[in-house]
Formats: sequence, structure tokens, C-alpha cells
Amino acid sequence: MSTVENLKSFVFNAMLIEDSLFSIQKRGVPVKEGIEQQPVSRIVSTEYNPLLIQQALDMSSVYTILFCIENTLRDFIVQRLSERKGLDWWDTCVPKKVQDEANKLKAREDQNKYLSTRGDSLINYTMLDNLTQIVTNNWDDFSDIIPNQSWIQSRMHDLTMCRNVIMHTGVLSRYDIDRIESISRDFMSQLG
Repeated sequence: MSTVENLKSFVFNAMLIEDSLFSIQKRGVPVKEGIEQQPVSRIVSTEYNPLLIQQALDMSSVYTILFCIENTLRDFIVQRLSERKGLDWWDTCVPKKVQDEANKLKAREDQNKYLSTRGDSLINYTMLDNLTQIVTNNWDDFSDIIPNQSWIQSRMHDLTMCRNVIMHTGVLSRYDIDRIESISRDFMSQLG
């Protein structure tokens, strides 16, 4: 092999290693000591308006809270209704309209096999307002944890409105972010 070919091979291998390490690092695994994890890739940071990048970073932290609240509520519902109603709780406890919406969404997503899905469980295909309906329709199973139906309805309504802004690439005000943080604290304190 000539010196030029050796150099090309070396550079190519270095690029492959760098991309592999970057991919591992994006998954949250630190690959170098003292390196802070950055959610925005080097490509994004050089191609987009810095103001847009900062807004996206600000909203990503809010998205994290929303993601955790929504999935914690799903887990709580599954655990509570499985324990109290049995493994067929979805069929017996979930309103037909919610079941139909979840089935329709899952069927639509299943058509695109090349994309990730939300999972195998139909509860993963529900929205915040659907989750609220499940809780209120099974109030006897949740009333010992959640103070009253209006408590969860009002909080989930506010979260849904804020969630929709973020999911459609909008930017929330500081007031809305504070509200989400407050709801998160209330929610986690209540669920214990």
C-alpha cells in the first residue's frame, strides 16, 4: 500500500471511529471523561440559526418533563388497573372511543414498518386527554391517590395545551414553563 493509500485508510478509519463514538455518546454513554453531553449534533449547530437552536434546547427540557409525566401516568394506569381489574383491564376499563382511537393510530403506524413504533401496548397510542378519560371512567380505582377528578382534568388540560405548542415547534413562555414544572411537582408528589 502506498503512503497516500495508508493515509486515506487512516483518515477513513478515524472518521468511522469518530462517528461510532458520537453515536454512542448521543445515546447517553460518555466516551471521554469530562465531556459534557450536547443534545445538538455538530451538524445542526453549524447549519441552523443559533437563536432557533437555543429555543429548541430550551423546549427540549420542557419536552423531557412532558415525556416523563405522560409515560409515568401511563405506567401508573397500567399498574393500578392490572392489579385491581386483571390483565384484561384494557378491554373492560377503557372507553370504547379511546380503544378505537388507539387501535386506529396503531394500525396507521404499523403500515410504516421502516419507522419506530410507540410499542406493543395500546396504552402507548393514547393521548393525555385519553389517559384522563381512563382515570375518570375508573374513578373508584384512582380516588385514593388523586384528590378529585377536576384536579387531574385541569392539570392534564394545561399540559395538553403546552404539549401541543412544543410538538408543533412552538416556543412556550416562561410562565407556561413554570406552570409545567409546578404541575410536574404536584403530580409526582401526589402519585408518591
